[in-house]
Amino acid sequence: MNNFVPLTIYGVGIEHPTNWRLYFSPNNNLNFEEGLVKIDKVDKEQKSSTSLTLRWARMNGDIDLEEYVKELNTQFSKKEKRSRNKDKYQINETIECNINGKNAYLIKNEFIANHSIYRILGKNELVKVLQVIIFSEETERILIASLSTTPEELKDNEEYYIEILMTLNETTYTNDKLNYA
Repeated sequence: MNNFVPLTIYGVGIEHPTNWRLYFSPNNNLNFEEGLVKIDKVDKEQKSSTSLTLRWARMNGDIDLEEYVKELNTQFSKKEKRSRNKDKYQINETIECNINGKNAYLIKNEFIANHSIYRILGKNELVKVLQVIIFSEETERILIASLSTTPEELKDNEEYYIEILMTLNETTYTNDKLNYA
């Protein structure tokens, strides 16, 4: 059994390892409508090789997750062109799944980063990303848990990381009753 701790903020929740660290940026909105929280695995040298990002945003009406995933692929292509093909983005696999009775997608993708945000060692780096996406009809919010890591780290821990991502959930209150979505 893994040693996870639940994190819930504005009704958006995920479970993560107890030794990972939370980061909040003052540059990001953090409210019921939208938010972003980072949870990083930090090694002995105080460096992060794996980062879990929990995001949510209010959408205008119902969102078709399949269409959302297609749009994500389109946006990746646009980003690649804007970088003059220095950065490479690729969706490797899209898996439709169910989390707590909600339709969800697990997306496996990767990108090669050429800029300082991701370039830790001063060279292009391949970053592997696992994402889980859920749309909540109750609150009209899209919930996204993204885990970015190195290819080596993903190879060793993919099942464990997917287990973390599959804990993505939404907790809301209606009529004085707690609802898990």
